[in-house]
Amino acid sequence: MAMYLKSKKIDLGAGKDLFIVVHQSDADDLGINEGEIVLLGYRDVELYVKVIITDTKVSIGEVGLYEEIPEEYHIPEGAKVMIDIPNASKSLEAIKKKISGHRLNEEEILAIMEDIGSRKLKETEVAFFVSTFFNPGFDNDEIKWMTKGMAGSGEILDFKYIKNNKELVVDKHSIGGTAGKGITPILVPILAATGLVIPNSSTRAITSPAGTTDILETVMPVSVTKKKVYEVVAKVGACMIWGGSLYLAPADDEIINVERSLKIQEFQKVLVSIVAKKIAMGVTSVLIDLPYGKGSKLERPDDLEFLSREFEKLFDQFGIKCVTFKRVVKGPDGNGVGPILEMRDCLRVLERDEKRPLGMEETVVAMASEIFEHNGKAKKGEGKKLARELLDSGKALKKFWEIAKAQGAKSEVKAADLEPGTLKHEVVAPKDFEIKYICTREIVEIARALGTPKIKEAGIYMEKMVGDKVKKGDLLMTLYATTQDRLEDGINAVDLKELFEI
Repeated sequence: MAMYLKSKKIDLGAGKDLFIVVHQSDADDLGINEGEIVLLGYRDVELYVKVIITDTKVSIGEVGLYEEIPEEYHIPEGAKVMIDIPNASKSLEAIKKKISGHRLNEEEILAIMEDIGSRKLKETEVAFFVSTFFNPGFDNDEIKWMTKGMAGSGEILDFKYIKNNKELVVDKHSIGGTAGKGITPILVPILAATGLVIPNSSTRAITSPAGTTDILETVMPVSVTKKKVYEVVAKVGACMIWGGSLYLAPADDEIINVERSLKIQEFQKVLVSIVAKKIAMGVTSVLIDLPYGKGSKLERPDDLEFLSREFEKLFDQFGIKCVTFKRVVKGPDGNGVGPILEMRDCLRVLERDEKRPLGMEETVVAMASEIFEHNGKAKKGEGKKLARELLDSGKALKKFWEIAKAQGAKSEVKAADLEPGTLKHEVVAPKDFEIKYICTREIVEIARALGTPKIKEAGIYMEKMVGDKVKKGDLLMTLYATTQDRLEDGINAVDLKELFEI
């Protein structure tokens, strides 16, 4: 039985989750308990929210709304709000069916995506669904339906014909698994400097020391509205935003939250997530970065070929051109690991600083070349030359700050202005050796111990990279932290025998 209560704004925020506060007496009348999910209705707004029960924060007949709800959905103080117990979810039955090893149909998968995206399912229920990616897994039709449902669980943007681009909307996305996320912040302005339209959205870190979003927000706002995204892209031809700030494939965001807490990802889920997000961003041509090698997400050639083939096939089913970029990784892309340090590497490349990471620059230039040649911006064999001209001329740097300022950055920042944590520890070589490989998993463990990605100033600067010959006593890397405890945690996480292959 539905109950109508008077809304009262509670000056508390809950981040991504939506909470309401109900008096114990009203909760008893409704038959609901602490932590349950209920349906909140106001005019044409329907939300699934979690319940907190109290005897003091609200009166009988009132419902307290955590500040995100009235602000985002424009529910005024004192409005009549409906609270009801949701109907039993068909998606739960579908999840049980999948856990039992059965194949799902399109209707069942779309229902699951809709309920995850609307937060109708609890986190534990989403976790059960995530487990089915590992066992029993999904067939090709199920993957297609899931991608469709995930993309359709939120808004789908359209950037065709913006800035005379006709129907071409390009983007790049990486499956991750490497330390260092500096490629996208350099690549996007290079592409946009030629007039290509590239609305790029990225995520926060799941299994890495920092996600592209974590890096970018050290110098520019990345949480923007849908209206602002259109304004930015119409003005400068590109954006670099956090996808979670928009209502794009929200089912994916809910699943990512579970993955982050479990620190796991599965190939089919990676495939669905990336394709759904690109559909939602209105992309028509995309480059997928597939780094592989020991210690990365893709360690076996068979996995590399599987993902490459599956990306191209799934994107094609939704009318999106896809080119995969396969590259061997033996260590971090750049010297910096951690938001501030990685952003400093990006700016050094754009500023043509002599300290810039040349290996990362080469990777960016190669990717830009693929996109230019694949989409007719450069003739075959001439893409790298164009990319280097845009870097050397300063046009890419200029475009980077055009994008940043359009998104709300107050001023330009030099690479030299970005300072890591004030507490540091230098790690030196115990003997002579040549670095053949730097383990990504070990880099992640050290960086996370230092406080990345939450602490932007924390991280590692690799003084020596793969291929370098090291003498006993040479500086290998510097650890940065903002507290002594974090620094000690980082020092204790260093295991040179596991970190380096010599």
